[in-house]
Amino acid sequence: MIELQTPSEIIDTLALNIEKQRVKKKIKQSQLCKNAEVPLSTYQKFIYEKKISFPSLIKIMYSLQMWENLQGMIDYEDVQSIEDIKQMHKKKALPKRVKDKK
Repeated sequence: MIELQTPSEIIDTLALNIEKQRVKKKIKQSQLCKNAEVPLSTYQKFIYEKKISFPSLIKIMYSLQMWENLQGMIDYEDVQSIEDIKQMHKKKALPKRVKDKK
């Protein structure tokens, strides 16, 4: 089911997931920033104040090998409204019927 979040909640979740991934990989913030070519202050501003530019966010996610998380933003489906999204999910849930040929 589709779970709607506010932009603030999405950013909070994203920052938390990125920080968890960094800790899981046992990478220091300074090393991550060096690998991503992003200033440490930029990363800390994102983690603590939830502010970051999109290019910096992508660099950080790539450095943490989180590029698959970006795929949903890159893939495009012709969706016009929330109702379209709901209809897409309903269509995917229905099994395909096959007529018997007699």
